[in-house]
Amino acid sequence: MDLLEPVLFTDPWGSHVSIASLQNRPIPSPEPESELWMGAHESGPSGIVRDGTPTTLADVIRADPEGEMGARCAAAYENRLPFLLKVLAPGRAISIQAHPTAEQAREIREHDRAAGDPDATYVDDWAKPELLVAVSPFTVFVGMRTHDEVSALAKRLGVPRFSGLVEGTSGEPDPPHALLAAVLAVPAAEHAGFVRELVAACVRVSASADDDGHQAAAVVRVAEDHPDDIGLAVLLLMYHRVLEPGDYIDVPAGVLHSYVSGLGVEVLANSDNVVRAGLTSKRVDVTELLRIVDADADGSAGHATPDPELSGVESFPSSSDRFALRRLHSPDGVVVPGDGTPRIAFCLYGEVTLASAEASLTLGPVRAAYVGARDREVTVTGSGEVYLVTLPGV
Repeated sequence: MDLLEPVLFTDPWGSHVSIASLQNRPIPSPEPESELWMGAHESGPSGIVRDGTPTTLADVIRADPEGEMGARCAAAYENRLPFLLKVLAPGRAISIQAHPTAEQAREIREHDRAAGDPDATYVDDWAKPELLVAVSPFTVFVGMRTHDEVSALAKRLGVPRFSGLVEGTSGEPDPPHALLAAVLAVPAAEHAGFVRELVAACVRVSASADDDGHQAAAVVRVAEDHPDDIGLAVLLLMYHRVLEPGDYIDVPAGVLHSYVSGLGVEVLANSDNVVRAGLTSKRVDVTELLRIVDADADGSAGHATPDPELSGVESFPSSSDRFALRRLHSPDGVVVPGDGTPRIAFCLYGEVTLASAEASLTLGPVRAAYVGARDREVTVTGSGEVYLVTLPGV
C-alpha cells in the first residue's frame, strides 16, 4: 500500500474555495483550483515514496505492470492503470464536451498517424467514460433534450433565428442531432448577435418557476462567464440538472455534457480524449463532435445502492468496463474487494486505516492510497467516508 500525493490543477474554471476548504487551507485560494488527481495518468501522476525514494505511481507501474496490477489486468489494459480518481471543483462552467468510444478514437488516430500527427485529435486509444458523485449540490448540463422539448422552449424564448433552426430540423431523420449541427453551423461572425438575443430571452423566461425557467436561469448564469459563446445556444439543447449530495451521473461515450458548479468525486477511464462544443477557448472540432455525439444518450442518473456483496457498502452502478466505484461510511473491518488487482482508496472525511497482514496505512481527510496487486487481504476500519475504486466485476 502506498500513500498517494494528489496532483492539484489550477485551471481558470476552478473554485477558490472548494478544494482549499476540504484540505483545511486558507480560503480563498490564491489561484482557482479545479481538480485533484489520484492515479497514474501521464499528465498528472500521483507522487509516492517507495523504499525511501520519491517517485510517481506511473513510473512504478511502468517499471513492473504485472507485479503492480496483476498479469491479467496488465494485459487487458495495455500495462496502464485503467482508472483515474478526481475531486472536481468547477467554479464556473467547464467546456461542453463529449468523448469517443475506443473504436472511434483508434480510427481517427490511424488517420492522423498517416498524416504525420497521431495526436492531432486524440491522445490515446481509449474511451473516457466518467462517473460523477455530488459532494455538494452540483449543477450539470448533460444529454440532449428531445426535439419536441426544445421546440416548446423555443416558442417561449421567441427568438426568430433559434425558432427557425428548430423548425428547419424537425423533419430530419435525427432532429436533435441535426439541430445541434445547425446551431454549430452559425457563422462565427454572427455568434455574438445570435447569443445575445438568446440570453436576453432567457432572462425573461427565467422568471418562471418551471423547468424551462430553471434552464433559462442556468444559461444566464453561465453567460456571465462565457459571454457571446455559441455554447450558450448548445446548452438550450441539453438537460439541466442539479445533483444533490450523494446523487451521481454515469457518462459513457457520446454523451454531451458540461459540469457547471459544485464539488464532486469523479472516477473515469485513464484517458484524455475530449472533443468540445463550446464554452472554451480551446479548439472546437465540429466535424468530429457531430461524428461521435449520441443525441439519444443522456447519461444515467441515480443514487448509490447497497452493495449486494459487502455489508454497509454502497455501489454506484456504471456501464464502464474500466472502473467500479463504491462508498464506505465508517467501515468496521470491511475487506477491500479486488485482491490481486489494483485499487485506489480515498478518504474524503474523517480517518480510516487500511490494514493487511504485512502493513497498515492511516488516511486522514482528502488522502488516498494505492492498493496494488501484491497487497493481499486488506481491511478498512475507522470513522470516515471512503471512496473505493476497483476494476469492474470485482
